[in-house]
Amino acid sequence: MCGIAGILDATLDRAGQERRIRRMLATLTHRGPDGWGLYFDQGLALGHTRLSILDLAGGHQPMVSDRYVLAYNGEIYNYIELREELASRGLAFHSTGDTEVILKAFEAWGPAALARFNGQFAFVLWDRRDKRLLAARDRYGVRPLYVLRRGDQRCFASEMKAFDTLEGFERTFDMPHLFEHALLWNTLGDKTVYKDIHSVPAGTYEVFEAGRPFRRERYYEIGETNGRSPGLAAAREEFTALLEDSVRLRLRSDVPVANYLSGGIDSSVVTHLTARQQRDRFKTFSISFADGDFDESAFQREMAARVQSDHIEERVDYDAINGALGEAVYYGERPLFRTAPVPLWLLSKRVREQGIKVALTGEAADEILYGYDSYKELKLLEFWSRRRDSKLRPQLIRRLYPHLRHFRDPRRFGLMRMFYEGFLDTFNDDLCSLNIRVHNNQVLSNFFHKDHGLRFDRGRLLEETRRHLPPNFHSWTLLQRNQFLEMRTLLSGYLLSSQGDRMAMAHSVEGRFPYLDHRLVEKVFYYRDDFKLRGLRQKALLRECFDDA
Repeated sequence: MCGIAGILDATLDRAGQERRIRRMLATLTHRGPDGWGLYFDQGLALGHTRLSILDLAGGHQPMVSDRYVLAYNGEIYNYIELREELASRGLAFHSTGDTEVILKAFEAWGPAALARFNGQFAFVLWDRRDKRLLAARDRYGVRPLYVLRRGDQRCFASEMKAFDTLEGFERTFDMPHLFEHALLWNTLGDKTVYKDIHSVPAGTYEVFEAGRPFRRERYYEIGETNGRSPGLAAAREEFTALLEDSVRLRLRSDVPVANYLSGGIDSSVVTHLTARQQRDRFKTFSISFADGDFDESAFQREMAARVQSDHIEERVDYDAINGALGEAVYYGERPLFRTAPVPLWLLSKRVREQGIKVALTGEAADEILYGYDSYKELKLLEFWSRRRDSKLRPQLIRRLYPHLRHFRDPRRFGLMRMFYEGFLDTFNDDLCSLNIRVHNNQVLSNFFHKDHGLRFDRGRLLEETRRHLPPNFHSWTLLQRNQFLEMRTLLSGYLLSSQGDRMAMAHSVEGRFPYLDHRLVEKVFYYRDDFKLRGLRQKALLRECFDDA
């Protein structure tokens, strides 16, 4: 993992370029404390801060080939296989890591190379011959990349705080999109909560050249393969093999790799597979909470003992969360509507203190295997919409929300009325899966001053969402549509960014996510819904494939 920065401006001289790019990089040293690199061309400055993980001696950036210059943040996990394929075509290599593989892949295939990469990445690639810059981002938005527009100038950075160093620029809230972020925990499309700054969307690349408007191309979309589900036995075999191979690829590193262990099944399975493939004893890290209602340290310790890892716990209480909240907001770069990122900031700090740069996690299993309550809620709504007089309703809602029986305040039963009345009325809406989150977050609109002229408009929000849907969206099942929306809103815009990348990289720790191998995501997307959510049993396939974990 690394930090990248760039300035595309034909009016700047070399001295002006260097002064600005160095200031930008100074804000990104936490992403890459192991070295700096600079590159200059007419109208271009590129900078890179390095977190050395692969090819420790030879992977310095920006890396230059005969035609291209690359500043790159992330990992291409199948770089060994791609390197062999490219070498068979006669391309020569002078390093052993994945950075040069990207350069040679573009020499061989151009932008079509992106579809061949199995990884998490964001990079800018300068074409020295055509004086054209390409900015690309991985399929699911694991790694960040932002673009600032200032007249004819374009600036690029891994984090928006780098733009704060530019003379005459100050980040200003874009109030409508800040309001949108409050409702969805993300902004739609390429927008951010700041004016004039956009995010390169996941699964796309953008092309910039002087005198022309920028061009965006999508090279990947969730569910684009239009696959078919195998039978259950074949699905179990395929899923197990793909997840095992995903972990194998994500263990590729020239530095030690650890595991984050939450105590739940997602990270436990990844840790189990790590133990089967690692020859050496490895470290596991967990958060334990002083508040017993949230603490899962018993399960964490049990799993660590089973795999015989060196297990390290970070004990977190409310004072620790309060003390680190300001740091989490600074590194998160966007409003945080809950404190969940703070313990991850504290854990990553502990991980780095132990000398670890890379950690595997269980992120995204909830999205691809229907692990969130929203999947169960939608399944019940679908049942109720067909059988409005069913006597099973009370039993089902008690199974869905077992905690309701502990409430004595009648206002709590507004949740039940919301299901029985409000959501059933909009169930046929193609975006009904967003209703619950939008409804719950609507209270945040009260924090916006009336002078901003903002008001909650569900219709406008949903219409804007529809603009970003793929053509085959309406051919999917209700739960598949929910998965797409979860991955394009909550996952990419919050869990992988302000709660994921930013909290780990604040301490120079790279998170790796085996459940986000695109081969796995695409296959599982088209598995039958009941393989993933059997009755109300979530992540059924994962539990059945790894019942020994």
